[in-house]
Amino acid sequence: MGWAIFCAICGGPFSSEVEIDPENTDECYRDEVLRDCDLGWLDDLCALGINPDALGNDKSFLTGIGDAHDYGVVEVDMGEDPNFPVQNNAPMIAYHDHAGFGDSHEPHVFPFHPICYKDILQRCIRQRDSKQIRRDVLFDVFEKLNRGLYVRLQLEYGEPDPRQSKFGIILVANPVEIPQLDDDFDSIMKSQDKKAGQDQNPQGKDVFDRLPPELRHEVFKLLSAGSILAMKAASWVMHTTTLPREFWTHRLRSEMPWLWEIHDVDVFQSQELEDKASKLLLDIPVKSQYTSKNDDYILGLANRRRIWGVCEQIRNLYFEKLKDICNTDS
Repeated sequence: MGWAIFCAICGGPFSSEVEIDPENTDECYRDEVLRDCDLGWLDDLCALGINPDALGNDKSFLTGIGDAHDYGVVEVDMGEDPNFPVQNNAPMIAYHDHAGFGDSHEPHVFPFHPICYKDILQRCIRQRDSKQIRRDVLFDVFEKLNRGLYVRLQLEYGEPDPRQSKFGIILVANPVEIPQLDDDFDSIMKSQDKKAGQDQNPQGKDVFDRLPPELRHEVFKLLSAGSILAMKAASWVMHTTTLPREFWTHRLRSEMPWLWEIHDVDVFQSQELEDKASKLLLDIPVKSQYTSKNDDYILGLANRRRIWGVCEQIRNLYFEKLKDICNTDS
């Protein structure tokens, strides 16, 4: 059996057939944790490559779905990309043809899980710029990071480090479909579906009533997103103080850009909704952060946050490359 390759984006494996230990030792993945986890996402692979014979300036191609084999070999469907090398029916080589198969200069591809690319990396890049992503530039970024053992890119893959933690449980947890998170959002959405206007101005004094609107906004600027919602849920005056859409969007994306489910929810419809959303957001820093000291985090969410950190590194290099290209062309 030859060596394995790993996802260029998340650093994780390309197989759901992970070794699970029913006795829950540290020698493999713990059965009690992964028993009900969806591992099927690990089996899917697609790859980014360059076809020098393709027409046009952008010669990159994105393959269809395939799978990984030993010695860095990947077999993929053609997919729908017109740049795919139609005549190339042979298996492709991931990262680098360092096994000595065929021509030592054989073009290589960069493999990744489809959800890591489409749901996380693309979303991360488009949060900064919504323009169409230039895959040829992205390939150049991957190429710059392509060194070392040629089984994954030279990136900081976060904690637990895939290169050091063979059995880091969060590495195989689905980072997009997260049942525990869905339950929380189901509760929020049910509150959102209720008719607006059910809140009533409570009788009694509200200390924030003494503040003019401009000072209330200054208070909001000092608080985290979760604390803003908690304050609105507790105070009718603050609840009725409108926040600019741009301010709220920026606050969410700066604090938790990887929690995209909350970005488009109108959490200010009622104090009940604000209360539920605040509890979720105030809990999220702990629930989304891997730590070896306790198990309070949600596996899939911690994995998503870890992968997002990797994507931010790729994004920074991508825009640096774009800037260099623009400066060269001008």
